[in-house]
Amino acid sequence: MSPTATTATTVENTDEADVEEAVAPPEEPVSEAGVTLELALGEAEALRTWLMKPAQDGTTSLDDPLVSHALTKLAVSIDTVLATVNVRHELQAVGLDVEHLSDEQVCDLGRRVARAATPGFRP
Repeated sequence: MSPTATTATTVENTDEADVEEAVAPPEEPVSEAGVTLELALGEAEALRTWLMKPAQDGTTSLDDPLVSHALTKLAVSIDTVLATVNVRHELQAVGLDVEHLSDEQVCDLGRRVARAATPGFRP
């Protein structure tokens, strides 16, 4: 039974209003369970590459909305990790000690540097 399916009960000798109450959908739909995977960067990139390959009939995983959504989430995660690794490497290459910074702090610093390097007015 799907999480939003309704359950009908057998009601004998009742009027129509009672039947409607017995078949009414639940007030709060059950949310879908989530899954979290921990993959090495190489594994995640290999999975993304494999999911992007077209099938024999020429369709791709992007044609399926659920797979496309999951692939987008995977791509964002991979791109974030790669950006963090690249920013950390570049900062260390110019002599900055960033070992004590979390990945989130490194990403934020990279965004701030990129914003500062972009011409335009800053309040």
